Amino acid sequence: MGIFSKQSRTQSQRAATTLIAKGCSISGQLRLEDNIQIDGLVDGQLHVIKTIVVSESGAVNGDIFAQHVIINGAFEGTCHADKIEILSKGVVNGTLYTDDLSIEQGGRFNGMTHPAAGENVTQLVDAVDAKETKNTKIHKEIKPATKGSSL
Repeated sequence: MGIFSKQSRTQSQRAATTLIAKGCSISGQLRLEDNIQIDGLVDGQLHVIKTIVVSESGAVNGDIFAQHVIINGAFEGTCHADKIEILSKGVVNGTLYTDDLSIEQGGRFNGMTHPAAGENVTQLVDAVDAKETKNTKIHKEIKPATKGSSL
């Protein structure tokens, strides 16, 4: 059976986890509808509908918006999630917005926690998307002043 058979394609669609491999470094903004496992380095914003797993070799610097975050590596920044777990090898520096935080023995957290906003994280992600779309439209409508004109 080949790698492009119907059976293997069906299995891959069910197990839609994105992997950032060890040794891989990504900078910017990522948006995912499913899960992500980070074994490498991500610097920027992560908007994930489901679960983010930062493995022991993984590191994230920036902002996270997700339903569930599991950290067994390093995270520095701001995290908005319905549930956050810091495992025994996890090191977190920053601000966490959640109503469900657990820290295993050995896990380290240095920063502040706040209750989650009244909306769940997926609603926050949608609100950020809407704001960015609105800002894009505003920037398109603004026309630069011509030479010699006054504002």
